[in-house]
Order: sequence, then structure tokens, then C-alpha cells
Amino acid sequence: MEVLITGGDTELGRAVAEEFHNDGHSITLVGARRDDLEVAAKEIDADAIVCDTTDPAGLAQVRHLFPHHLDTIVNIPAPRWDSGDPRAYSLSDLAAAYRNSLDDTLLSAVLAVETVGDHLRSGGSIISVVPENPRPGSAEAAVKAALANWVAGQAKAYGTRGITINAIATGRSAQPGYEGLSNTPPSVADEVARMALFLTSSAARHITGQMLHVSHGALTQFA
Repeated sequence: MEVLITGGDTELGRAVAEEFHNDGHSITLVGARRDDLEVAAKEIDADAIVCDTTDPAGLAQVRHLFPHHLDTIVNIPAPRWDSGDPRAYSLSDLAAAYRNSLDDTLLSAVLAVETVGDHLRSGGSIISVVPENPRPGSAEAAVKAALANWVAGQAKAYGTRGITINAIATGRSAQPGYEGLSNTPPSVADEVARMALFLTSSAARHITGQMLHVSHGALTQFA
């Protein structure tokens, strides 16, 4: 299986890439930070494409480098701005928080899928990730809701080609100190990686247009 993972220059991107690599798949990593991307690619013998997936012009320039036949696209956000404490935001800070969250989580996924969606084989999968549990009313929470709506809307279009599209989000129970239903809970990155791999399997072909939470086995209302 040919897998394209954006945000390959992040720790989460690397964890997801390792999960797919260990399952025997061929990986292409995409990321804007060349040094981090090349280290991650070398560790798992993956191809690497240096590109900021929030930049339409940059994506157009490297489009010819993407694999022509893909089975899976996994969109991992790569934050470029430290939001700081929202209680101390100026109006400019508030605008930056919304714009950066929109770009990192939603726009990057939309542009990546628009660029290489035609490369997906029938029966493929598109997965987008929300790596943090956002505070209610925050920019991140608003963008998470927008991503869920986009995923649901795209499911019908991609379903005509037998392609599923879903999102994975981190639930509230994954906060530090919560041990879930296990004495040795996995890391959030490990849970996201395993869920992403599952969504590409034959057992998950009936799941599309959904946002699924990884929450260490907690009750759903905690997500």
C-alpha cells in the first residue's frame, strides 16, 4: 500500500509513519521543515517531499513529485505558531490564533487532498487528524468542528470512487494523568497511529464521514 503522510516533520507524523511502515507499507512523508523531515524519512526508509501544505503555490510546484498511485492520505497538522495563554490575547493575537489553527488543521488537509486526491486508487482512504483536545470556545475547537463538517461533506463525493474519508481527534480523557482502562495506557500518538491504520483496513470500509476520538477507552461523553 502506498501511503502519503503530511506533517511528516512532526513527532505525531513520525509515529503514524512508523505504524504504517511496520505494517509493511510504502511511505512518502511531506513537511515544511527539511531537517526534521529528512531525519524521519531516513529512519523508516521513506521518500520525502519538502513542502508547506498550507501554501497553494508550493504544492503546485512539487505536485509532480507525489506518487501517481496512492492508497491512503493521512493529514497531520504541523503548527507553526505558539498560541500562548488566550487570556492575554490582544485582538491581533486572537486573529492569529484563528488563522493559524484554520491553516494548520483544515486548510492544509483541504489543499493536500485537492492536490493529490485524483491519485487515490478506488478503495483508498483519507484521514485527517486533530492532535490536541481543544478548549471549548477556542479557535482550535471551532476549526475541529469545521473539519468534521468538511469530512462529512467530502464522504459523499469520494464515496462514488469507493474511498473513505474520516477524521481522528484526541479526546479529553487523553490529558496527562488519566490512565483510562489500562494500567499502562498507550501514548496519544500511538493511539492515533493505530486508529489511522485501522481506518485503512477492510474491517473499516463501512466507516466514512466520521470523526472518531481516541480516548484511552473512556466513556464517549468524555471525548
